Amino acid sequence: MDQSSVLGKINVSIPEDAYWIGLSKQNMDFHQVLGELIDNSISASGVDEEGDLKPFKIEVLIQRIGDKIRLKVADEGTGISLSDLLSKVLAPGGRGSNLGPLNEHGFGLKNALCVLTGNRLPWKIQTRDQDAVDKGLYYLVKGPFRRDMQVVKDDPSNWNTNLVHVRGERGTRVYAETNYYLFNTLYRRAREFSSLIKRLMEHLGVMYRGFLENTANKLWLRWQDQGNDVENPNTSASWQEERVRPIEIPYDVSGSKRIPIEISHNGVKTTVIYEFGLLDRQITDDSSLGPAYPLRIYYRGNIPTQGIDIRVRGRVIRMSLLPEIWPDIPRHNDFNKFVGELILDENFETVNNKTGIDPHNPFWEKLMEIMNAPDFPHKPQRITRIQTEKNIKEKLKIHLEGFVTGSSVTLDYPVWSGTGVKIDILHEKPNGEIDIYEVKAGTAAPIDVYQLVMYWDGLVNDGKNPSLGRLVAKSIPNSVKNIIDSLNKRKDANGNTYHFEGKTITELGISV
Repeated sequence: MDQSSVLGKINVSIPEDAYWIGLSKQNMDFHQVLGELIDNSISASGVDEEGDLKPFKIEVLIQRIGDKIRLKVADEGTGISLSDLLSKVLAPGGRGSNLGPLNEHGFGLKNALCVLTGNRLPWKIQTRDQDAVDKGLYYLVKGPFRRDMQVVKDDPSNWNTNLVHVRGERGTRVYAETNYYLFNTLYRRAREFSSLIKRLMEHLGVMYRGFLENTANKLWLRWQDQGNDVENPNTSASWQEERVRPIEIPYDVSGSKRIPIEISHNGVKTTVIYEFGLLDRQITDDSSLGPAYPLRIYYRGNIPTQGIDIRVRGRVIRMSLLPEIWPDIPRHNDFNKFVGELILDENFETVNNKTGIDPHNPFWEKLMEIMNAPDFPHKPQRITRIQTEKNIKEKLKIHLEGFVTGSSVTLDYPVWSGTGVKIDILHEKPNGEIDIYEVKAGTAAPIDVYQLVMYWDGLVNDGKNPSLGRLVAKSIPNSVKNIIDSLNKRKDANGNTYHFEGKTITELGISV
């Protein structure tokens, strides 16, 4: 270029105050922001000789003081080197020297700190790599972001403040303060701190199930509620904790199908796993499965939660997508039981705050072409729970007629005349015995047993003597079995002892 035509050099340096405050204005909820910090801790766990991610230990602390939330995420990973602190990880788009599977953009740490604090409230990073351990040093950086930030030596007594599980010599602790309003975004229907903590466990159990399925990976959530009065906090309030457990997609009796989809671009081949099936709401509502249950946000069997999740490099980043994947399929109650997941690898890129897939990624574009092709056979079907149970009843009818020669099987047999009550299956055998069935496509619940009692008593009222009442379901929890055992000690109006039992669909040899 002719230098005489140059009018001046463009300044692309950032206006610091405006940049950092601007970075805080993103459409991210609290759990998504926290996820950025946990992602860094997972990636910092390092890799073994085979290149696989080493098991991690991460401790998340949350303290509530009035309308203020204090957050700390601590790990025992590789730590951040002094040179990376000075020149990389805190610079816009800067990434550390040792990248892990979730270190994708170089914005995660900065996104999280800015969204949490608005670059006005305090934050700090305490970290030690192996070099710092060898030299007996503890590195400390304090925010907000500003031009004259420094790395200083920290007091060793600050290293493990309030930590119980993560107390190794090496690793990173990220601390930030935020407001209760942002914390409330993880579940806007609740205001109580304790309820929000439960919903946070639900978020984390879904987001990190790809990692937490390996029990060697440990993520603890610890919290302390110091009360509503910020001037006089209850500093004696006890800490509570739970280990975060993976929340798997609660598939119904049909289980799930795993469909591999091969994609290539510019000579690079990759395989996507598309998994889908029907929802079991009984699992969603089972309070015995842990503190995150009953689930309140995911897999609710309604229009907002129908559809499939997106898992990238082990991390679930989007949930319940339907028209977002298939634009020609609008949300409808008939799809309430449709759930599934797309499991993607490192060839698929996310937007720089990990709240979605980059729609212009060539592998994603090709995947959407395949899944939206007219001949793609695995699009969502309008399947309701009633249809599923009807399928089971029809197959069970054929099974019973073939099992007992000369018997008669009636579906939807009416009892208690005029009430509309119908027995799912009435099986009359040649020897005069009458068996009755209550069929459930999902996990049995206590109310299902009492449905059998109503059927039995209705037959007795009609002058019949049933011999067996059988509850058939995908699974029979111990709580339901205990109710059956208790009822079998009682007698009906004819003075005959009830005879109920529970059988799974698998035990009866029925395939759905």
